[in-house]
Amino acid sequence: MVNLSEFTENLKSDRDTQITVALIIFFMIAFPAYFNYASNSVSSGGALGSVGDYRVTGEYTFIELDSGEEGIADGDTLTLDLHSDAVKSQIADKNVVAVIVNMTYDEDETRNGPGCLAPTGGSFAADTISATVSRGNDTASGSGQNPGGHAITAEWYDSSIMDSVVTGLSESEIMDMLEGGDTGIGDYVVDISVAAESGNGVLCNYNDGGETVAYTVSLVILDYVITPEVDLEV
Repeated sequence: MVNLSEFTENLKSDRDTQITVALIIFFMIAFPAYFNYASNSVSSGGALGSVGDYRVTGEYTFIELDSGEEGIADGDTLTLDLHSDAVKSQIADKNVVAVIVNMTYDEDETRNGPGCLAPTGGSFAADTISATVSRGNDTASGSGQNPGGHAITAEWYDSSIMDSVVTGLSESEIMDMLEGGDTGIGDYVVDISVAAESGNGVLCNYNDGGETVAYTVSLVILDYVITPEVDLEV
């Protein structure tokens, strides 16, 4: 058992005792401070950076989940029930952040009659192709008119910070904004519908019963890089 009086006397006069106590005090202060820093600061390759300015860049990869071409009648809806398991091996350990549906369509309308080639024969009317894609609570919708195409994207990450400098956040906070987690794993539902319109003209009969829509459904993979922004001004 340590004699307090003897220890106190040694502390006053013995250099080794003084050094030992100083080291104990140093480590009692330094270790908690270090571990607190380490828990808040490391880089994407190891330690997460603390609050500061960071440049965010990245690359996207598209994994095709489904594709096809379908004739959709006026007023009808094509529904695609999909699941990420169809590409399970391709997205394993990947950062799935969005789903995109690309569509293209031409003009399936027909016309006939003696006046179709005359200036009064009229013209084809544009049809509206609408689509919705859903993954859980994340949904996107949009429409376009033929001939042409359009795309809709449902995303569950903050795309606004890509290719920019983010200020006032820690690296871990930025990572939270860019990680898709398990959100992209599961069922996907895509609805594509057509509202057809027929043209009209003098002595020219128009007929439009729908449109043929080509589609591709892809999962979006993001590989990002977070780099501390260094102020080079002296």
